[in-house]
Amino acid sequence: MKSFTKRDVMKLLLVLLTGGLLFFSNLGGWDLWNPDEPRYAEIAREMIQGGTWVIPHLNGEVYFDKPPLFFAMIAGAAKALGGVNSWSARLPSAIFGTLGLIVLYALGRALRDGTTGLLAALMTATTVEYLWLARRANIDATLTFFTTGAIFFFWTGAKSENGKVFLYLMGYIFMAVGFLTKLQPAVLIPVLALGPYFILKGRWSFFVDKKHIPGLLVFTGIVGGWLLLALKEGGPEYLKGLLWEKTASTFFKVTTTGHKRPFFYYFYNFPAQFFPWSFFLPSAIIYALRTHKEELVFPLSWFAAGFLFFSLAQAKRGLYLLPLYPAAALLVAVLWRDEDLRKGLLRTPLLVLAAVLVFTGMVVPFPVMLWGRKYLQHALEIGVVTGVMLTSGGTVLWLSVKKIRRPSLALVLVVSLTSILWLYGVWRIFPEVNPYKSARPLSERVLEVMAPEDSLAVYKLQGAEFNFYTGRVPIQRIYRPEDLKAYLDRPGRAFCILREKHLRKLSQELTSKVHVVTRGRVGHKKLVVISNRG
Repeated sequence: MKSFTKRDVMKLLLVLLTGGLLFFSNLGGWDLWNPDEPRYAEIAREMIQGGTWVIPHLNGEVYFDKPPLFFAMIAGAAKALGGVNSWSARLPSAIFGTLGLIVLYALGRALRDGTTGLLAALMTATTVEYLWLARRANIDATLTFFTTGAIFFFWTGAKSENGKVFLYLMGYIFMAVGFLTKLQPAVLIPVLALGPYFILKGRWSFFVDKKHIPGLLVFTGIVGGWLLLALKEGGPEYLKGLLWEKTASTFFKVTTTGHKRPFFYYFYNFPAQFFPWSFFLPSAIIYALRTHKEELVFPLSWFAAGFLFFSLAQAKRGLYLLPLYPAAALLVAVLWRDEDLRKGLLRTPLLVLAAVLVFTGMVVPFPVMLWGRKYLQHALEIGVVTGVMLTSGGTVLWLSVKKIRRPSLALVLVVSLTSILWLYGVWRIFPEVNPYKSARPLSERVLEVMAPEDSLAVYKLQGAEFNFYTGRVPIQRIYRPEDLKAYLDRPGRAFCILREKHLRKLSQELTSKVHVVTRGRVGHKKLVVISNRG
């Protein structure tokens, strides 16, 4: 492995500063938003209250969808910071999102040099999806840290003459801890990244190297130890639900209709979420196929194998591809290192990006001012400021490409513009959108009218956001009209939260017996709270 220099330290400090600024700024500045944040925060709170650290629980019931480690991280942050809230729930993602950039820097440096690692880290940090997930209470930024770390250690181990046992051991530890974070993807991503590449290169010795054995034993001990504890507490049904029905089986079938998407879904979703660097990825792939450089072939193999695998899966969400972002960023970073602005592979996408920024900046103020008033108190200001930043940034980028022709300046402009827009969003836009997105306001109104002995249910809703913001466990989940009728016919006061459109579909016999207590909305869902007593 290469020894670190003062320049490497400076580059690492720049990566840390970027992650700290983008991921920690105003981290708790708005409430936890659906679909995942309130649910994961509630699981962490129930973990603290119930002491159920081996098997997660939600609404007082076993939660089969994910293993416990990420929720334990939130719970640990909450204990240190005085409770589960927006800040403590998002803190693990911000920490591991930043650490993921450090690991990516190290991988880029191992593949080629420190500048490649720096570019890849800055590019990843300023993609739309990584920015979003590295400061949300979602698992995927944490998973990406572990998968990228595992790939780094296996790659450097395969290339090193000395220290293979230790490097492979670290790779297996990263995979094992990643498995406790999000199960099979923690193993699949490194396998998809490394397997095809070493097969293409004829490096069969990597697969049969006895130096893997200590790492395999440690991996088995970590994962097997947790599985034995989970089996003891939850029995075979828990492991079946966790390892197959709620996770691996979604490759073949989808239990949640909202996640079923066509094969080509990622072909249009990924470019939007890898923005702005998606403009340069086609050029980077072309460049990799032309040159066959190892520092390009490896990330291309990693990206292509992962992209194909997740495209074949039935269940698809944009965040599933986050562990592929380091591979895509490495491809683009090498392109930027090698190309100059006189050549089309870099010059053309830069000019297209500049034109898109100018056009978007000229157009975006009008829909924001027309329709944004519904969600924003200062729609005029936000529309104009955003438009000015996009237009001016795109114009300066265009001129820099046409006149100055320095890739480093163009890179600084793109990274700076993305960062400024993001920081404006986290300090100005997201807090204003919060009353529209958050379940807190409606939950507080429900608590105002409910007595401690009253019961609460949700109808055809997940309901975790109301567990979290009312603090009530359990909240009954109801999915059939006849069950709702039986619930409302019970003695004592009963409340139920449901969508307005579902209330309209209920029978006249049922609706005539209920009283509308209050109305509200959480995101796009218009909700109503009903009760069987006036």
